[in-house]
Amino acid sequence: MQPSRKLLFVPNAVTAANIVVGFLAILAASDGKFHLAVILLLVAVLLDLADGRVARMLHATSKFGQEMDSLSDSLSFCAAPAFLVHQAMLRPLEGLGVFVAVSFVLAGVYRLARFNLTSDEHQKASRTTGVPTPIAAGYMMALVLMRDHIPAPAAATVVLIFAMLMLSRWHLPEVQARGWLGAAFGLGMLNYFALVAWPNWYTVAWWNAWNVVILLIAARTSGADEEEDLAETAP
Repeated sequence: MQPSRKLLFVPNAVTAANIVVGFLAILAASDGKFHLAVILLLVAVLLDLADGRVARMLHATSKFGQEMDSLSDSLSFCAAPAFLVHQAMLRPLEGLGVFVAVSFVLAGVYRLARFNLTSDEHQKASRTTGVPTPIAAGYMMALVLMRDHIPAPAAATVVLIFAMLMLSRWHLPEVQARGWLGAAFGLGMLNYFALVAWPNWYTVAWWNAWNVVILLIAARTSGADEEEDLAETAP
């Protein structure tokens, strides 16, 4: 049964809010208000987590909603963080800095296009290919928060690494996972809030250490799921 237009409006409105916040982050970055831009992009991440969940809860998923979500991500998690990190850190590199920022945008858009071709708009997959754009954007935001401690060449290297990770075929758990993995993601978000509130090497180190824990839990969960699938298909 097709959902009503009124129900479709709700998750699409959340996605539209994501677009608005992403654009406001670009305006803030253009005025040199880098911390405000990070806060706005963090709001965009929360909206991105919410729109799909709201759509599935209301049974209001649609191809239109999926495409709109992808377009919002290309602004909030590709163009906006690339512009932010360029304005805050890469401008001294001149043309090279522009190249690095554009590389991030193109890699993110490619990753989103690949995701749209392989995903189901009605069901959230448990695994994804390549680093998701919100995760890559999160690292760009962390770079900007630590801009007084990281030289421009090192920042450019990190940006290029995450551009390549978005393009990679690395299979990773979806951000909106459930169970132990979902709890680990939730704690990871709290760790990121701490990093935004108190940007220093201690919060950066703890956040990254917890990300490693998330990957280990994901690997263990994936192995258990594969064993269960093999048991179900065995004669």
